[in-house]
Amino acid sequence: MTHTETTFGVPDLDAQKTSGLAVGSLVCSLILCCPITTIVGPLLGVGALIQIGGNPALKGRRIALAAILLGVVFTLGQAGVCYRGYDVFVRPYMTGPAAALTAGFSGDLAAFRIEFEPVAAKATDAEITEFIEKLRSRYGEFVSCRFDALNAPPPQFAEPRVPFRYVLEFADKSVEAEAVYAFADEATGLVMKWGSITVLDPDLGDLTFPQPATGDEPVAVPADDGSAPATDEGDSRDTAGQNDG
Repeated sequence: MTHTETTFGVPDLDAQKTSGLAVGSLVCSLILCCPITTIVGPLLGVGALIQIGGNPALKGRRIALAAILLGVVFTLGQAGVCYRGYDVFVRPYMTGPAAALTAGFSGDLAAFRIEFEPVAAKATDAEITEFIEKLRSRYGEFVSCRFDALNAPPPQFAEPRVPFRYVLEFADKSVEAEAVYAFADEATGLVMKWGSITVLDPDLGDLTFPQPATGDEPVAVPADDGSAPATDEGDSRDTAGQNDG
């Protein structure tokens, strides 16, 4: 009979030692700053359960189970945060304005607007259609968009508006383009939408959406809605007669 067993063959709980593998698994699962450790933690926890099951002198089963549970939860949480970060900060400039152009060429102007910041989204249907039809007449149907890593300057993510370079693939021709991504503005805060698209064509001329303001736009004259007081013709005639007299 060993010193860890009673006369009935039951383990002596006071003489049992906590599994170092179980403790290590819990420590790894709690190190949230490193995603690798939250993966290693559950693996060590499984190993600790196997070790404890085969050695009555060891305890720490609950510690190993806690390490497995926390490690799995934290790993899934970190994966969700990473995916969200990619979806918000990386995917837009890697895929470029492909979604906007696809929607525009299919005639879905509402989906086209959704891809742009509020100022650009105020463009009229005629302005959007004109931009799309100019692209179609020059280059054919839109096919795809790829990030131009060779010609792209290093992105300045600290800036509220960052330009990115792309190559737009059309049915008849490939052209370079620059799209400005609006991360934020002073008025509304976080934006995360496209601000503008400029197709760079040295032969036929650049095409930009939305068209930049030139300062020459006509000033709208308020329409007469009938609110101005009407002139009494009779009073006018009377006044004219008094003046003649």
